[in-house]
Amino acid sequence: MANHVISYADLSYINSALRAISSDVSEINSEISLLKLSHQSIQAELTILASKFYQFLKEDAKHKALQLAETRQGNLKQDLHIKYGYYAEVRRLATGILQGVDAGIVSDGAIRMATEEMMLKAPGYWLAPALVTIASWIRNDKSTCEKALKEALRRDDYRTSLFLMLIMRRLKRMQASTKWLERCFMHQDPFNLEREFIIILEAVTMGLFLPSARQIMMSHIKNWLEIISQKENFIEEQKLQWVNFFASKAPIKENEYVLLEKFSTNWNELENSLKEARTHEVLSNYFKDIINPSRDFSKNVVEQLDEILNLLVTNFDDEELPLQKEVRLNQLIIQMEGDKAAAQAVMDAEKNIYKEKVNFLQLLANATFNPDISGANKVTQALAVSICLPWIIPAYETFTAQCRNKIPATVELDIDGFKATTIDGSNQNELFEKHDAYFQQILLKETEKIPQNTAGYLMALFFILISIFIFYNYSSLYFFSAVILIFGIGFFIYLLNKYNKAKKAVNQRINERKEKSSIILNGCITEIVDYRKELTLEDAKSEKLSELLASIVPENFTGISRETARNII
Repeated sequence: MANHVISYADLSYINSALRAISSDVSEINSEISLLKLSHQSIQAELTILASKFYQFLKEDAKHKALQLAETRQGNLKQDLHIKYGYYAEVRRLATGILQGVDAGIVSDGAIRMATEEMMLKAPGYWLAPALVTIASWIRNDKSTCEKALKEALRRDDYRTSLFLMLIMRRLKRMQASTKWLERCFMHQDPFNLEREFIIILEAVTMGLFLPSARQIMMSHIKNWLEIISQKENFIEEQKLQWVNFFASKAPIKENEYVLLEKFSTNWNELENSLKEARTHEVLSNYFKDIINPSRDFSKNVVEQLDEILNLLVTNFDDEELPLQKEVRLNQLIIQMEGDKAAAQAVMDAEKNIYKEKVNFLQLLANATFNPDISGANKVTQALAVSICLPWIIPAYETFTAQCRNKIPATVELDIDGFKATTIDGSNQNELFEKHDAYFQQILLKETEKIPQNTAGYLMALFFILISIFIFYNYSSLYFFSAVILIFGIGFFIYLLNKYNKAKKAVNQRINERKEKSSIILNGCITEIVDYRKELTLEDAKSEKLSELLASIVPENFTGISRETARNII
């Protein structure tokens, strides 16, 4: 009997130790499983957080760039005012003198005093002695007029000639005006034209000179085009510049496809393609505005001339170019809401506008790209477009082809690890079948990860077998064998319930993920359908613009026939 008591005591100790070990093993397995699940969840959250953080950094950088651009813009304009403020005074004085002479309400003495004062305030500026020339000519002071004219021509022969040509035309000195016009054309190099030369084209095109002036202009233009076409790759360079210009007109629009932006792995390509497709409508409106036949050509000649003269005397001087470039860049950054890359892209497309001297084709391109900076109006833009048509049309065809070639054939999705590909969402049923199969596979894998606690089950079986052994071999220990049996069965049920509970939790979690993912997938498919529809609609607008460009008749603006233009190219 004593031996039985000792055995009972020893067995209790062993049972207790085994239970403790089993419990520890079970808890460890459970913790490992939870850690794996937690790790996966953290990884997913970190991916989302990283995406949001990157977007935050991007927006923050744009906000800071916007603030810096606004500050710089104010400082640069102040520098322009300090360094070249007197130039602006001279320009205003030029317009004032012309208006005063027309009205007959300004005395010769007042004009003389004002112009001579400008000579002192703006040394080196060609417009100051040019104004003295006009003032002395009005009062018949031949000696001063000749001296001032000589000084103005010395400072800037071309601009002085241009200015006097327009003045003579305004004062109805038609022969003198034609002579100054010939002087302007005579010394021009088609590869190195002054920026203000666009004014001459503008004036002649608007019919502000004698009919012979148009013949002079067209004769030189045809000759220049022939010379330019002889230079290797020159026309190709112009076409490339037009392609870049078209690309720079891509509109900035708030993204409507928020799910695709978040869950499409090739969203950048999709977004760029949509921007490029939307460009066709922008370009169509742009060219319609230029060649719109409803524009008014019947304005009073004096008003037209005032407009051209105003452009001449208000355009910034070569000395101001560096500051004007910086002003323009910061202005673009502000317009693009802090997007420096987009601003720089537009600036690159406009860079030739800021060159002091450009070739003839570049002069025309500048007039079209940015008339405000190049000093051109709608009439000159129409002239430029009509002359440049032979390379605008193929450049636009190239741009359209490039845009279409870059359109992604498929939309790549990654939703909670589910990777799928679709062209236009038409394979919706197939996607959902794959989606269900994917999460079913995840469920199986996650279920397999649930610890089975084999050691615990073996321990429970051990207790059950021990109880049976005691029951048949030790009749006096029936109660003890019953306790061990109940414990073994209870422990087995406990382990089984724990496993089922863990399995149920995994099922619930995976089903929640599946449900959320299914909603997102459905939303993505809807956006893909809308995206493809919009892309097709926007792309179709390219045909209308092609028809518009093809309908332009160059003779209406330039006197150059299509055949002549083709022969030149």
